[in-house]
Amino acid sequence: MILAGFSSIHKSYPSMSVLEGVSGVVKTGEKIALLGANGTGKTTLLEILAGKIKRDSGTLEIPNSITRGYLPQEVRVSDTGNLFRYAVGGLDDLVGMRSRLREIHGALSEGHGEKELLSELGRLQSRFEELGGYQMESRAGEALAGLGFGSEDHEMKLTELSGGMRNRAALVRLLISSPDLLLLDEPTNHLDISGLEFLESFLKSFDGGVIYVSHDRAFIRNTATSIWDMVAGKIMVYPGGYDNYLVEREKRLFSALKQYEAQKEFIAKTEDFIRRNIAGQKTRQAKSRRKMLARMEKLRKPPSKDGAAALRFTGAGRSARIVVRCDKVSFSYGKSPFLENLNFKIERGDRIGLFGPNGSGKTTVIKLILGELEPVSGRIELGRKLTVGYYDQLTENLDKESDPLSAIREIKPAWNEPQIRSYLARFLFKGEDVLRRIGSFSGGEQSRLVLARLIATEPNFLVLDEPTNHLDIQSREALEEALVGYQGTILCVTHDREFLDRLVEQIFALENDSIRIYLGDYTDFRQKMMAVSESKETAPRSSETPAPTRKKRKRRTNPQIVTKARAEISAIEEKISDLETVIKSHETSSDWEKLSTLLEQRDNLYKRLEILYLKLEKLRENGN
Repeated sequence: MILAGFSSIHKSYPSMSVLEGVSGVVKTGEKIALLGANGTGKTTLLEILAGKIKRDSGTLEIPNSITRGYLPQEVRVSDTGNLFRYAVGGLDDLVGMRSRLREIHGALSEGHGEKELLSELGRLQSRFEELGGYQMESRAGEALAGLGFGSEDHEMKLTELSGGMRNRAALVRLLISSPDLLLLDEPTNHLDISGLEFLESFLKSFDGGVIYVSHDRAFIRNTATSIWDMVAGKIMVYPGGYDNYLVEREKRLFSALKQYEAQKEFIAKTEDFIRRNIAGQKTRQAKSRRKMLARMEKLRKPPSKDGAAALRFTGAGRSARIVVRCDKVSFSYGKSPFLENLNFKIERGDRIGLFGPNGSGKTTVIKLILGELEPVSGRIELGRKLTVGYYDQLTENLDKESDPLSAIREIKPAWNEPQIRSYLARFLFKGEDVLRRIGSFSGGEQSRLVLARLIATEPNFLVLDEPTNHLDIQSREALEEALVGYQGTILCVTHDREFLDRLVEQIFALENDSIRIYLGDYTDFRQKMMAVSESKETAPRSSETPAPTRKKRKRRTNPQIVTKARAEISAIEEKISDLETVIKSHETSSDWEKLSTLLEQRDNLYKRLEILYLKLEKLRENGN
């Protein structure tokens, strides 16, 4: 069934044209990921489909019987009630039915109009039960729990919730209302990993249609049945999931580039013919070709990765071996204990993901390390020769009244204006943008500016609090590439699972108000947690007779994970071999500083290699 169809929709603002003739159809059961760089019109299209703004031209057809549910990027809630009642309010029809049922029961108890009321009661009760009215509260409770709200949060006033919590509350209300068409603008922004997995599960089983904007690649890979790629004001449709989209997009870009280059060459040759013959014997042919060129539809140059920010960390000096030592640290907010007996050590070159659900204390741990909070007991020590680069997810370190030029000059006072402009251009701030008020920038633009300031400090210890928030996929991949080549130490909080898998080698998991350390990336950590969960579920209770032992069926290993691990091992071994050659060379043996740096690089590669070999061994065991 077609839920919505639109054709040749145009939308412009005074400074730019956003949509230039977009067309599409949404059917029941489709889960469409709306992709594209920041500023390509994704939010504008959702707002038009949701009826929030008007299109300039084009047609939009949505049957009157189709219900729509829209989640904007930032939710404004005027409701002054509590969280639970707000969530249940998404079931307006059922709430109204229940209220009428109570009225009917009250009237019947007083002996009024029994025949008519009994007839209405039967019809209404049947419809109420059919729509799941008796499960209203349980549905709301399950959705609230799935998106990270505990039962103790249910009575909280909406006015007491943070912006992120209000967004999650609005998402709960929307999901349980079960509209025919869900329109979600970056629903993953305020979710932790368990919340992401809950939303993934919900969307997979959702019967209606969905269009969503997200830059979370794992989320898109796990949910999308089709990809709409916004390019130059148009929609490019890619049937199938995210992996198919990546392959097909490369094919289409290659083909489009060939066509563009061929047309460009044809135009150049034709214009040359016209110049040489417009006044000669072949003037009629020249005029005919000039008319042909005037009528020809010129192809646009296909987009390339040149539009991504060029991120690169340089000049990070070498810190002491111990970067952070945390010894028996406890912390409380007021009289309530929050974190207890934290013990961990971060060494030079470590790549650590700090993991835990929303509200578990990840940002608190970061602030304790940075010295912005004082522990109630215990001690945190930072190593010598440390230059800390802190990425703040709220971009609070930016002066919103300033401009990018001044923001970089504050860190690099010796740089002249052309140098600063050249540096900012790497982060896609060009021309008059470098003088714009920072407060007028989008979330993605502010995030890029924070990264520009961070890289300019040349840190050797990066503390990153949700660095991928507001970044589009191209910018996320550019940041990953930069961090892969970074020689310093990384402590990162992120809910981007692909980001974690590519960069981290240890997980610091916040569990029961303390930290537990796991070797490996997020996938390794996740597999360990699932194994623990399964063992708890299958363990017999003490009062039960143990079931006869049977050979446990091992889960099959994804061959792509094995291939990826082997490829990385091969690449690292090749790098080590190259380093060994340089280390043994005559030129290096006489340069102690260079030799020391190379030895450290080699040692870090050996550490990573050891982790990969352990991972591969476990994968082999699971595969046997």
